[in-house]
Amino acid sequence: MTAVTEPRIKPSEPSLLRSGSLTLWMFGFCLIAGAITLNWPSTPSYDPWSWLIWGREILHGHLTIAGGSSWKPLPVLFTTVFALFGSAQPYLWLIVARAGALMASLMAAKLTARIVLRMVAQRRPAGWLAQLPPWQRAAALAPVVLAAALALLGSGFTPTYPVPMMLGYSEGFTFGLALIAVERAWDGHHRQAFAIGLLPCLDRPELWFLWMPYGLWLIWRERRGWRGWRGWRGWRAWLPVLTVLGGIALMLALWVVPQVLGGRSATGLVTHARHNHSVHSAVNSAFPFWTELSHVIWPLVVERVEAAALLLIAVTAVLLVRARRRLGGWREAVRANGPQATAALAGVVGFGWWLGISIETQIGFAGNTRYTIFGVLLVYIAGASAYAWAAIALAQLAGRLPLARAAAARRLGATGALMALVFLFVPGWFAHRLPSVSSIRVALRYQAQLREGYAGLIKRAGGPAKLLACGSVMTDNYEVTMLAWYLDVPIPRVQALPHTLETAQGPNVVVQAGGTSDTPDDLGPSPVQMGFWEEGWLAANGSHYTIRQQYPVTLFTDCSTHSTT
Repeated sequence: MTAVTEPRIKPSEPSLLRSGSLTLWMFGFCLIAGAITLNWPSTPSYDPWSWLIWGREILHGHLTIAGGSSWKPLPVLFTTVFALFGSAQPYLWLIVARAGALMASLMAAKLTARIVLRMVAQRRPAGWLAQLPPWQRAAALAPVVLAAALALLGSGFTPTYPVPMMLGYSEGFTFGLALIAVERAWDGHHRQAFAIGLLPCLDRPELWFLWMPYGLWLIWRERRGWRGWRGWRGWRAWLPVLTVLGGIALMLALWVVPQVLGGRSATGLVTHARHNHSVHSAVNSAFPFWTELSHVIWPLVVERVEAAALLLIAVTAVLLVRARRRLGGWREAVRANGPQATAALAGVVGFGWWLGISIETQIGFAGNTRYTIFGVLLVYIAGASAYAWAAIALAQLAGRLPLARAAAARRLGATGALMALVFLFVPGWFAHRLPSVSSIRVALRYQAQLREGYAGLIKRAGGPAKLLACGSVMTDNYEVTMLAWYLDVPIPRVQALPHTLETAQGPNVVVQAGGTSDTPDDLGPSPVQMGFWEEGWLAANGSHYTIRQQYPVTLFTDCSTHSTT
C-alpha cells in the first residue's frame, strides 16, 4: 500500500519572531524593567543572600559553604562578578533576577504566538498574512494575540511567583534561559541550544534529565555526516563530542568542586536539599506526592487553562494516530499537525515536570512552588494555544471562504474575541486567582523594612566590628544570611534560633525580626525565648541586654564578660 503524502507548506511566520536578535532586544528590555523596579522597596531574601555572601567570599579568595541555602553555580557566577561593586552587589543581582523572571513570561508568550501563527497559517498559501490590508491582518491575528496574552499574564501572575522572583530567587531567570534554549533547538540551532541550555542546568538539577540526553542526541546527529563510524578517526569528528562532553563535565565540576573546596561534601547538594525545608512543606504530610501535586502545584495554574491543555493533548493524540494511518508514518503525521504537536509536547513536558517535582517531594526534597515554574510556563503555552486553536476552528466552521477575504478575517477576529470572553467568564470571572500589584508591593515593603532595620541597627550599635567583638550572634532562622552579609562574616558565624528553650545563657547579640501586620506576634526569637535568656537558670547567669529598635527589628546586645555562649 502506497503512503499518501500531503504537500508541506512553509508556515507563514515573520522572520523577526525567528531571529535571535529579537530575543536579545527582549532581554535588554527586561533588564531596563528590572532596574526600574528598584524604585519599589527592594531586597533579596534568604537564598539570594547566601549566593551574595559566597560570591563575595570567592572574590576575596576564600569560600565557606555551610549553613545558608543550597549551592547553585549559576547565581554565584553573577554574584561573584557583582561583588566587585561592593554595596551595589545585591541590587545588581536583583536586576538580573527580576529581568529573568519577566523574560521567562515573555518567552512563554513568544513561543505561544509562534505556535498559534502556524496554526492560523496551516494549509494556507505562503505569505498570505502579508497580503491582507492592515485592519484585516489585525483581525486575523486575534487568536495569536489572545494566546500570547494568556501565556504572558497567566505565567507572570502565577501565585507565589512574582514575590519570590522580586526577592531575588533564580528560578525565573533559569527557566527563561531554558525557554530560549528550547526555541533555538526548535529553529534548528542545536549547538547554540545545547550551550545555552547548560546555563539553567547550573541552577536546577532536574534539567539534567532533559539536557544530557539532548547532548547525546546531538553527538549522534553529528555522527551521521562522518560516513559511518570510520569518521571517528579524524579530529574534526571528535570536536562536537568533546564540546558536548566537556560542557557536561564543566557543569558537573561547577556543582561539585566549589562545595568540596568550601567545606561541604560532594554529596552536599542532595543531603542539604533533603533536610532544608520548612515545617509547612508537603514533605511532612502523610502522602507527600499527592499533597504536593494536588494542593501545592495544581492550584498554581487557572483550572480552565489546565483543562484546555489536557484537552489539546488528547485531541492532538487522536489527530496524530489518524494522520499516521492516512500518511503512512509518524514523521509525516507530525509534519501535517506540526503546531498542534508542538503545543501538545509543551503540555506533556509541563505536566511531566510537575510529576517529577512531586516525586522529589515524596523522597524527601522540599517541593517549593518556585521549582514548578518551568512546568507552569509550558502548561500555559499548551493551554493558551488550545484556546486559540478553538477560535481558529470556530472560524473555519463559520464558513469556507478564502482567508484573504475580509469576511474570513472578520471571522477570525470575532472568534478570537469570543474565546477571550469564554476564558474570562466560563465558568466564572478568574481574576481573583491572580495576585494583585498592591499585594506584591506590600510583601516587598515588609521585606525591605526588615533589611533597613537590620542595617540601621548595626550602624547605631557601632558597626559590624563592635557587634562581633561582643561574642555570639543570633537571629531568626530566615534572616541568618542577611545578617551574615551585613556583618561580612561566613554564614556559620551567625546562629539560627535554638530548637528548644533549654539554654542557660542567651547569645551576646540578638537581632529580633518582627512579624507582619497580619502576624504581629510572629517574632524571632520570641518574647518567651528572650525572657528565658534574660532570667537564665540562675540569676547570675542571666543576660542583661541593651535594647535598640527600628521597626520591625529589635537589637539586643550584652557585651558583658559572663555572656559568652
